[in-house]
Amino acid sequence: MSTLRTNAGHTLRSTTRALLILLLLGIPEVVPSQTKSHNPRIRLAQSYEQAGKLEEATRIYEELHAEDPANIVFFDGLRRMYLQQKRYDEAILLIQQRLASNQSDVSLRSQLGSVLYKAGREAEAHATWEQALAVDDKNPAHYRTVAAVLMENRLLEKTAELYRRARTACGDPNLFTMELAQLLGISMDYRGATAEFIRWIRKNPNQLSFVESKMTTITSNEVGRRAAIAEVEETLKNEEDLRLYELAAWLRVEGKEFEEAFDAYKKIDRISNAHGTAVFTFAERAYKERAFEVAAKAYLEAINLPIQSTTLPRAKYGYALCLKEISVMADTSGTRGPENGLPATESVPRYSGVIAQFQQLIEEYPRTEFSARAHLEIGALQFERFFDLDGALQSFAAVEAELSERNNLSFLVKLKQGEVYTAKGDTASAASRFREVIDAGNATPDQQDEASYRLAELEFFRGQFKDAEQRLTNLTLDLHANYANNALGLLTLLQENSTSAGAGLREFARAEYLSRQKRNNEAIPLFLAVIDQNPQSLLVDDALMRVAHLQAEARLYSEAIATYERLLTQFTESSIALDKAQFHIGEIYQYRIKDNAKAISAYEALLANFSQSLHVTDARKRIRELRGETL
Repeated sequence: MSTLRTNAGHTLRSTTRALLILLLLGIPEVVPSQTKSHNPRIRLAQSYEQAGKLEEATRIYEELHAEDPANIVFFDGLRRMYLQQKRYDEAILLIQQRLASNQSDVSLRSQLGSVLYKAGREAEAHATWEQALAVDDKNPAHYRTVAAVLMENRLLEKTAELYRRARTACGDPNLFTMELAQLLGISMDYRGATAEFIRWIRKNPNQLSFVESKMTTITSNEVGRRAAIAEVEETLKNEEDLRLYELAAWLRVEGKEFEEAFDAYKKIDRISNAHGTAVFTFAERAYKERAFEVAAKAYLEAINLPIQSTTLPRAKYGYALCLKEISVMADTSGTRGPENGLPATESVPRYSGVIAQFQQLIEEYPRTEFSARAHLEIGALQFERFFDLDGALQSFAAVEAELSERNNLSFLVKLKQGEVYTAKGDTASAASRFREVIDAGNATPDQQDEASYRLAELEFFRGQFKDAEQRLTNLTLDLHANYANNALGLLTLLQENSTSAGAGLREFARAEYLSRQKRNNEAIPLFLAVIDQNPQSLLVDDALMRVAHLQAEARLYSEAIATYERLLTQFTESSIALDKAQFHIGEIYQYRIKDNAKAISAYEALLANFSQSLHVTDARKRIRELRGETL
């Protein structure tokens, strides 16, 4: 017994020493494996294969396979080489030889069918696949194996047929639902694919979001999305299924069909007994998508149901915001605000109904975030739409009084106050407000960037160009920041003109400052003087564009068009804003003068003369709108 232990101990120590030596020398561990013993030749064959030297690789794989026919690595390598060289007869013989020892190998028989198909022996291929399935025709895994080979050979219809056959053979009508749905989508049978997705939802009602993610390959195609809607709605004629209504609503939203989506969400709310929550959720989504009219109706629907008391103020605030945006859009385009059941006061005067909605919020929810935000919105309207500077400052002060503690809303107020003080000509007070935001530790980065940009503007107005350049340079370090583009635009203006047209740049800055104060009668002559005194300067583009904008703002439309045309005719060789000027001419004719024929002509001139312009897509859209064509 002691001798055995001694020998065993000696053997163990010897083996351990051998392994340690091998590890130290970097030699792979020697194990009883035929594949391991052929490692250098396998690596050589693989290197030939990667280098595209297929004949050399094939020769080595053939030698290895002849030495050890049972080795799967050698078999796969040789099969791969034959297929890559289209040596199909040899690949068929190779697989048949391996099948001889394992007739029930479904995977191997499926591969044989694939090679036969590639060799043009289709009848034999299909017969071979049938033989693979016959091994156990009630085993879903076998159908999956054959289906994978059919897909590999782009036999899409045969694959779909096989999936359906598997359902019958295996007695499971829901078998291969997702596979069939995706396959039918690839085959452009969009309704068939949607029917399968519906089948999946019925079985897995909590996986609607998963199904939606899979259906994006269909919804990205308008024809596919329409077909999907048709299939869902056809199904809903025979049953009232909550998840299918949700799917229908999602399909509508994907196509920006918000009116139809709203109808679906009203049904969802009723079926689920959500008491307005589903409609409110849709209103929030529609608002983010800037579909303000339908969002307003959805908020109003939720308010009138009524929605839960905890959500009611948010719905009322959202409704008021929608009315504001509708009025702003109508004001900007020069059109009357859309009716569609909204208060008639939205158009005469345009903002009175909006302000009334915000004031109602203040009365109903005093000293809350909603009352504070309502004051903020009223102040913004007073400043931006009525230029009522004192009224705006009073509203902004009311925001701070409503806040129970300092939060990010207070920094929004300071930014707005700074803008109002700038418009009042009180740059010291404006700078003070902006610096408070910059110095605040809990202001957001975007708020601090805006404050820095506003300070740079004040430095620009004062002629402190070096200080402004430094501040703007820091803002452009992160081009993804919200105010990076604004900063880059002003920085470019400074860098292009501070040396070559320093005096003209100072006059330009003075004119810009006057325009901020709505002293346009003083600003326009200054801009024109800059143009006359610096005809070769890059300032000309900016000055002419600013003059035309101020003229249009003052409803001097003919003068504004003449200014844009001056840019187009006198500075054709030097201006980089020609396409923008041409586009603005079209806008004035369309929205202000209401001359559709001239608007179309202006937009067509843009398409003809500035085909690479960023405004081309919008111009085409406007032309179709003016002609009454379907978008």
